[in-house]
Amino acid sequence: GDMKFSTVQQKEIIEASSGKFIGYIIDAEVCEKKGEILTFIISPPKKFYQFFQGEENIRKIAISNILTVGKDVILVKAMNE
Repeated sequence: GDMKFSTVQQKEIIEASSGKFIGYIIDAEVCEKKGEILTFIISPPKKFYQFFQGEENIRKIAISNILTVGKDVILVKAMNE
């Protein structure tokens, strides 16, 4: 998985099973040794501009949970609430 953060940054995250819009990728955790992305940090849509105040709204998704990276959206496996 040679995925670059810049290719996913502007895309919407959609949960594949429900079709639910989860949010946007705002950051990524990278393995320093390999330089590979491990997890994406997701901010919910409504909190997009206030995510520094509400850390509890931040979700992480492992790169292994990503099904498809499309042109405008990213499909992910079901997220645990």
